Amino acid sequence: MTENTMRTDVLVIGAGLAGLTCALSLPDEMDVVLLSKVEVPTGNTFLAQGGLAAVVSDEDDFSLHLEDTVRAGGELVDRETAMKIITSAPLLVKRLREWGVELEGAEGKGDSGIEGGHSYRRVLHYKDRTGRFISEILTERCISKRNIRIIQPAFAVNLLTASREMPELVDDAADRCIGAHVLYGGDMMTLLAGETVLATGGAGKVYRYTSNQDSATGDGIAMAYRAGLPIRNMEFFQFHPTCLFHPEKRNFLITEALRGEGARLLNLQGDRFMERYDPERMELAPRDVVARAIDSEMKRLGHDHVLLDTTHLGKEKLTDSFPEVTEGVMSVGIVPWEEPIPVVPAAHYSVGGIEAGVDGTTAMNGLRAVGEVSCTGFHGANRLGSNSLLEAGVMGIRTAESIPGTFTEPSDFRARDWSFGRAEPLMESILVDHAWAALRSVMWDYVGIVRSDRRLRRALRLVDVLSEEVEEDYWSLLPTRELLELRNICTVSRIIVTSALRRRESRGLHYSLDCPEPVHPPRNTVIRLTL
Repeated sequence: MTENTMRTDVLVIGAGLAGLTCALSLPDEMDVVLLSKVEVPTGNTFLAQGGLAAVVSDEDDFSLHLEDTVRAGGELVDRETAMKIITSAPLLVKRLREWGVELEGAEGKGDSGIEGGHSYRRVLHYKDRTGRFISEILTERCISKRNIRIIQPAFAVNLLTASREMPELVDDAADRCIGAHVLYGGDMMTLLAGETVLATGGAGKVYRYTSNQDSATGDGIAMAYRAGLPIRNMEFFQFHPTCLFHPEKRNFLITEALRGEGARLLNLQGDRFMERYDPERMELAPRDVVARAIDSEMKRLGHDHVLLDTTHLGKEKLTDSFPEVTEGVMSVGIVPWEEPIPVVPAAHYSVGGIEAGVDGTTAMNGLRAVGEVSCTGFHGANRLGSNSLLEAGVMGIRTAESIPGTFTEPSDFRARDWSFGRAEPLMESILVDHAWAALRSVMWDYVGIVRSDRRLRRALRLVDVLSEEVEEDYWSLLPTRELLELRNICTVSRIIVTSALRRRESRGLHYSLDCPEPVHPPRNTVIRLTL
């Protein structure tokens, strides 16, 4: 292996909606490196079927969207932050249109969809392929821009900080990020940047069943935690109520928009069970309510899945409005206008993350966090459907707008090259494979939709044992993507479990059998590594 150094004005780590909008919104005179650990287009944005929540109709109102968000968020939503993001929706829609992304409903003429928790049809979409549509167009725009270099596949390993590399840059005890060590083409690159933007997405792969891409291993959260940044509310992990239950297609999402159009949840006895859990909102209750209802129904009857009945929607509606879902389930032999779709909840969205402002600012100078990797307070204790694309896009734009005023030239930055020491190649993949499977099973069995103190304490002990073994491998073996991802999901898993143990109540996505009632006033959980 060899070492090399690269410098850039802005380093954007992650190529989902947050990273793409940030890169595209930066001034043309700025040199931008867009880093992706898998080939673009990618990220959970690419898999997003539902849409983007935005107030664009005269009949809708920002305050209504805010109240829907607060209601879903378990009273933990930061109202000021939420209103900043919600009122920026028209700007995001306008910017997307300028880049070539035309969403259905963007003109406010009734083509918008609705999802659970929304009081108005404000979900802008492109059939049920919204995320793919956005990702493909914005990726092409980035490729066409001369000031943006896309480096892929490249894995950001650790953040480079002034406290370790250039102490003279530490300002009033506030550390500064000066870039990252990046594994690229088998070599370790030292990438120095005037501003670093973490847009690495979520961490769904810490769980055995997830709707996320395989790359969603919490890399940005783990890197920030190791660098000493505060991580907020990681106990709030959203489980999407309806992922396809099939051995050949384990992480295929069945969009919530189907329930918005009248799809019904049934148990295996054929009963429409939501009337027992939320008789007023039924299938359009917020995701935490629906996911817990499904989990309860499965445990009550001893079944491993439930059914989503779309048969009454008909072939024409399903094929025209939901081609992604229709093609996906038909690929495994399910005809959705003739038979119900088997579904099960799966880890879907990390509500918590790195503490950040709407413009991505963090506790560390020169480091921004945008999109799912961040925690702005917008989602509170439970994300309202389709608010994630809204937040990611708005944060990407606002971050890019604020960077020129805080930007530091990276020309004088310096950092030590990565030292491989006496590290040896990984000769037995079972070391990684077994730990990966064991960790995800622990998280699924003990830190899932419904939790208890006993389960959480057991999970913490098991995670600690696995983490210790993985850390030994990290220091003794040459770095590979698989080993680095395993290290990161160990870190994130421990943060989730520790955060859950600290929350002595049930709120939003965190439901504890030992503390079933909410405690007032609402508070945030903040985890920080003492360096």
